[in-house]
Amino acid sequence: MGKHRSSPSGRKNPMRKRGIELFCAVARPPQECWSIRERINFRIALARFGKDWPRVAQFIATKTTDQICIYAHEYFQKQRLTANPMKKRPSQLVLSTT
Repeated sequence: MGKHRSSPSGRKNPMRKRGIELFCAVARPPQECWSIRERINFRIALARFGKDWPRVAQFIATKTTDQICIYAHEYFQKQRLTANPMKKRPSQLVLSTT
C-alpha cells in the first residue's frame, strides 16, 4: 500500500510541471468568454489570414466560426470608436453663430 505507481517507462512525465498549467493547443469546448490568450491569437490570426473567418477559427481552436464573427464585429466596432472618438455625424455638429 505504501508504494507509488510509476509510469510504464519508469520516468516521470516531462510535461507535468510543478503546479504550473501549460498552455495546450488542444481544442476545448467553445466558451463565451474570451481569454487574454485567445484575444492575442485573434489579432495574430487577423494579421495572417485577414477576414477569412474559417481559417481564423482553425487558428483559435477553442472558438467556433460564429463566435469568431461575433467577436470580430465587436472588435472592429471598438477599433472605429477608439480611432475617432470625437467623430460626429453632421446633424450632431453645433455651429457657432459668432
